[in-house]
Amino acid sequence: MASPSSAFSPAAVLSYFDLTPAVFPWRDTRPQQIERRRAALGDLLLFDILLTSGGIRQPDTLYPPVDVESFHRLLDAIQTSQYDALKRDCLVYFLLKWYQDGREDKYRLEKCIPPQFASLADAYWHLDAGINIPRAVSILSDARLNTDYASKILQAISLSPKSMPLVLKYVRTAKPLLTEPDDIDIYTIALAESSLFEAWQFQRTFSEKNETRPRLLQKILDWCFTRVSLCGLF
Repeated sequence: MASPSSAFSPAAVLSYFDLTPAVFPWRDTRPQQIERRRAALGDLLLFDILLTSGGIRQPDTLYPPVDVESFHRLLDAIQTSQYDALKRDCLVYFLLKWYQDGREDKYRLEKCIPPQFASLADAYWHLDAGINIPRAVSILSDARLNTDYASKILQAISLSPKSMPLVLKYVRTAKPLLTEPDDIDIYTIALAESSLFEAWQFQRTFSEKNETRPRLLQKILDWCFTRVSLCGLF
């Protein structure tokens, strides 16, 4: 097994990718699908955040690649990023997952990517792709993983069908710090769908002088009226 190295060579990385037209993972409508997912996530994917954190500007101009030439530009940007070799390898691992044939596992083993890093990349890929969100939530429920990007994760989870149980599972197991109003709102509605009493108790944890409390109360009431309306009682 290879040992981690401070070097990162796009030429060496390319051997893991099949760039023939029939297999290129960002062919046909795939780029449009990714762009639609980006738009649904407020024009910011988790992969965009990762690229930006490595000093790569305007990630939306690099990802998704639409042909082999633009893919090379993406790899070059990863090479010249501020990241160390391990984090660069994690970005490549993420890209390999788009083949959806397991080839990223070979890369993970040969580059000695630690399990927790690979697991986070797996979860972020599922969330960005909108594929098998329950799998992403199960991965993120591991307390050993960090809880970065909680707002974006909650946003991605909330877009999935029957998302509220997944929101509850993520918050209760990963225990991310909920500070943004949108995050608190999503969690409150998830509580209401599970137990109106728990949602009521949650909003009471905020001070009466805190503007969050009346906002959450209104959210709960709106949810109740919506449910009543859907049941045809009004």
